[in-house]
Amino acid sequence: MALGNRILQNHDPVGKTETMARWSPWLVGLFALSIRCFYYGLFWTSNPFAEKMISDARIYDDWAQRIAAGDWRSGSEVFILPPLYPYIVGFFYAVFGYAPKAVVAIQALSGCVSAALVCRLGQRHFCLGTGVIGGLLFSVYGPQLFFESMMLGNSGAVLLCLVGMTCLCEWMARMPASNGPVGLAGFVFGLAALMRPNVLSAVPFLMFGLGWMRRGVTPDGFRLKWAGWFLIGLAVPLLVCGLRNGMVTGDWVLITAHGGINFYMGNHEGAPGWFSAPEGMDAQITPQGVQGNLAGPRRVAEKALDRPLTASEVSAFWFRRGWDFWLEHPFRALKLTAHKLRLFLSGYEIPLNYNFYSQRKHSFLLRIPLADLWFIFPLALVGMAVAARRAGRHALLYLWFAGYAAGVILFHVSSRYRTPVIPVVMVFAGLGVWTLFEWLHSRQWKKLGAVLGILALLWTGYRFDLSGWLGKTDMGMDAYNLGTSYLWENENEKALEFLQEAALYPNGEGARQYNLGLAHARLGHRAEARSAYRKALILDPERMEIYVNLGNIMFREGNFPEAIGMYMDVLKRYPRAHNARANMGWALLSLGRAQEAREAWNTVLQNVPDHPSAREGMARLGPSP
Repeated sequence: MALGNRILQNHDPVGKTETMARWSPWLVGLFALSIRCFYYGLFWTSNPFAEKMISDARIYDDWAQRIAAGDWRSGSEVFILPPLYPYIVGFFYAVFGYAPKAVVAIQALSGCVSAALVCRLGQRHFCLGTGVIGGLLFSVYGPQLFFESMMLGNSGAVLLCLVGMTCLCEWMARMPASNGPVGLAGFVFGLAALMRPNVLSAVPFLMFGLGWMRRGVTPDGFRLKWAGWFLIGLAVPLLVCGLRNGMVTGDWVLITAHGGINFYMGNHEGAPGWFSAPEGMDAQITPQGVQGNLAGPRRVAEKALDRPLTASEVSAFWFRRGWDFWLEHPFRALKLTAHKLRLFLSGYEIPLNYNFYSQRKHSFLLRIPLADLWFIFPLALVGMAVAARRAGRHALLYLWFAGYAAGVILFHVSSRYRTPVIPVVMVFAGLGVWTLFEWLHSRQWKKLGAVLGILALLWTGYRFDLSGWLGKTDMGMDAYNLGTSYLWENENEKALEFLQEAALYPNGEGARQYNLGLAHARLGHRAEARSAYRKALILDPERMEIYVNLGNIMFREGNFPEAIGMYMDVLKRYPRAHNARANMGWALLSLGRAQEAREAWNTVLQNVPDHPSAREGMARLGPSP
């Protein structure tokens, strides 16, 4: 970007440009800090997620607390989620006490460092202007701000990936005699993989790029040495994690054992391309955590194979199911992959446990249009096209983007999983903006007009595509997840507030109406509970809890015949629904049908000898005549 440097030199005294280049990452970092100060002032006063953790954040926080309490082995199971983040947080809790807000504040600071590194990366590859613009865009990127405020590890993964890329770029620029920096880069990427395993898919791309860029410049022996150092550094964190899994559980899994179900969720007939619990699995929040990719896969796999399975066997089962889809329906699989590629490159922030678009109502900083991907991606495409003239020099940026994208698209796409490539997108977008400025400054009107025309078309297409996705997005998901979390902790007033908000948005899941009914029932709102349960029954007629709870409401209202009818509906579908049968016994007794009540309770006690309700009923009846 020689012209870019000339523009700066024409406006500044000699040496001032070098000073600006030295201090610009710091200034970008300070700008990012000021944005985060404003954001967190609003977040901690008005965002309900500041008070309640849900889903993965709740799992990570509970996990970190167990580690801080002394469970450094993290139980006796294979890791269910990437482990580095809860270990870092657990160590922090062990030293400083339980302080999740302090953890969030540190994550915000890591976002400032990431913004500075984006600036540095843009400077290293292109010019000062590119780096500054890219860093500023990253500083105000809404999903990055929001994910930094959640205990999810996203900010750490982004920072580690940026540090790894910076190490590689600095090493390539200087080519020191020592291979230590490239070994350090490998180690950092290994750590990043323990936060976001998709990072591993980019490793072959990076190694190819490093080798290709140095072809004919360095001896073959030197290239073999740096490759060895890179792989050794990469392997160290992964082997430590794998050794823990093997030594604690006897199941030699490298990182986690839920890769198989994640692969299947993105590769089966009817897969939407994003997280969606397969048939037969429940993805809702329960007191035991999130069931969609933890307990459910094991239950279904063991039922299919009719034997107990290890964690790695469960994962292998779902991998086979996913590959079977590719082998049996290759054209459908390719079409689905193209759909996931479209999702990855779209301006839509794909929800996963959290819907960014419903979060925007809590902060105006999340609504800055210039930081939306529908606006950024077209600028990045312009930057990629401009940089392609010297693609060899910038190969690492292209290959990191392509390699990491491949790892996400192979499984399923979400905004959370996409964040590690956003820094590179911002660098290319910064180059796109700076190029337009250069052409304006040098009065290259034809180029400027042509590219602005292309950008106008791209922005129109991206915005139209985003509008289509927004019309389908579930704006009630966050309120539902919050309400359900409060419900399981028996904070029913708060639960009802959020579940009622979730019910305002159309959704085909019976679980929402069921949980709304449960909140009403706990608060004694029988009419409202009955109405919600009946709506849930229409949406999910096979869910036995709905029949049981409706029967219980009718029983409390003294409508015993209808209560018995509801319990019978359950037992027709699920003969082993012992609670429903026990409750039916009480309804029968209330109608004076003591012998039928005795038979119902006897049946329950034959299967569950200690069932409290059935035992109490039999005690009420006394010995058989």
